[in-house]
Amino acid sequence: MELADSADNYIKRERWSDAESTIISALRLEPGNFSNALLLSNLGVVRTNLGKMEEALEAFRLGLSVAPKSSVIRTNRARTFLFMGDYENALSDLNETLEIDSIQEWPLQMRGLLLLGNDEIEKARKDFTRLSKLNPRNSTAMAGLARVAEKEGNFNDALKFYDEAINIDDNPETRFSRILLKINLENYSDASQDIVNSIKIYPEHPDFYIARGYLHLLNFRNQEASIDRKIALDKGADPQLVEQFIPERRR
Repeated sequence: MELADSADNYIKRERWSDAESTIISALRLEPGNFSNALLLSNLGVVRTNLGKMEEALEAFRLGLSVAPKSSVIRTNRARTFLFMGDYENALSDLNETLEIDSIQEWPLQMRGLLLLGNDEIEKARKDFTRLSKLNPRNSTAMAGLARVAEKEGNFNDALKFYDEAINIDDNPETRFSRILLKINLENYSDASQDIVNSIKIYPEHPDFYIARGYLHLLNFRNQEASIDRKIALDKGADPQLVEQFIPERRR
């Protein structure tokens, strides 16, 4: 128990190597202890943060061999699969953990996003709706419902959900999605004002310069678009995203 408490303390302080060695010491001290399932889950989390993905998966596998119905282990393993970009196995673990406990917020949130990415719109809607009922202040649920509505062509509903999400948790990603929707609906004046307000709040976030440059391009203001392209890149924007919205002009 003392070693487990020490490991928890190291984890809270993000001293991953110390946490790993302490957990291993605890496991060796009492290899038959049933509570080792939780220690193995924590070991998987620690190794994920150390970049030891295969070793992390082995720790989770051993943990599940001790406690096969543990939603905690499956949820933590799903996080590791997400870090690895293995969305299929992440979705499988999220399905399993929600079968065990259907009202977990983070698994519902992540499964909804993965389903949305797979264009499984109705399933995604169910997860985001359940999430919003569990926690009406969950901004991801509102943003997820906005994206569902947008994919279905219910644009007024989408804008309302984006507004709700931003009222709960104002973040650049949701603002950018709302701005793009306004631009796509040709609500250029609203989009322009949204961009101005967003830059005031997040002056260093590159996405808003991408949006402004895109709007300039649509209005045939190519020189201003090129300036915003450079600003966005200088502020660390994803070059592929910049190229998607403000293509480099070829001479």
